Amino acid sequence: DKIFPISEKQQFFNTLQGANVIDEDGKTKVPLLTITEQDLAAWGVKGKTQQGKISLNEFLTRGTYQVERTEGDNYGYIAYKDFVQDPEKNPRDTDSGKFEIYCEKLTRISREYGWNEVPPIPAYTAKPKGYEESFSDWKGKVKGEYPFQVYNPHYLRRSHSTLDNVPWLREAWPSPVYLNKSDATRLGIRHGETVLITSASGKTLRPAWLTETLKPGVVALPHGSWFELDEASGIDLAGADNAISEQVATGFGTSGWNTVLCDVKKWQGPALIPDVDRPQRIIFGEER
Repeated sequence: DKIFPISEKQQFFNTLQGANVIDEDGKTKVPLLTITEQDLAAWGVKGKTQQGKISLNEFLTRGTYQVERTEGDNYGYIAYKDFVQDPEKNPRDTDSGKFEIYCEKLTRISREYGWNEVPPIPAYTAKPKGYEESFSDWKGKVKGEYPFQVYNPHYLRRSHSTLDNVPWLREAWPSPVYLNKSDATRLGIRHGETVLITSASGKTLRPAWLTETLKPGVVALPHGSWFELDEASGIDLAGADNAISEQVATGFGTSGWNTVLCDVKKWQGPALIPDVDRPQRIIFGEER
């Protein structure tokens, strides 16, 4: 209770009471929900009464609130409108006051960080654990121990890691690893089979989904799965991208989790149990 002193109901109510919506002027934030003394008593929670756009009960019944739009309202937004209409009076925050393709300020900032220097124009820069390091022999184009580049698309099952334990979402979105079909054929991997993904920092299991929308040599492991370690094998069972990400210093302009190399092999053990069939994990659940 000292660590987490409020109930789940109070947490939920606090979120509802704190919800705001943009008012008709297109700028001011106002409370979304009208909350009365009767609402507080019915919920058995602490809070304050307030006037909003919709009553608490109506919102809970509808489950949603839609801001109504009309012709000429104040909800429209055009990015950089003032600058485009009058660049002299509304300069951008750059040395020239304009949009810059060549940006000396970016180079200057990177130099001040003291790690590496970013060029003032868009340019390809090789990074640690990047494409070049997927080869053991760059000139001969011989792939190395970790021949695949990994990227982590955001996935419809969850928002980052939030909602990942919801059974309905787990059933609808199984969170596989995506492989190029030609890579899978070469490795003897069929659609839906369990594969072992290995990097220099860890291992994880996933069902393989085959696609032509990825380049050969690239795998897509969806972001946000809840790490689930099998202590006997040391392998993550959830497809957690953090299981194979490394703490790599990449320099200015690139994040370490965007430079991950891995290997993918057909799993020789029992097929992975689908996520939806695993016991649901609940954090900070109230005792029944």
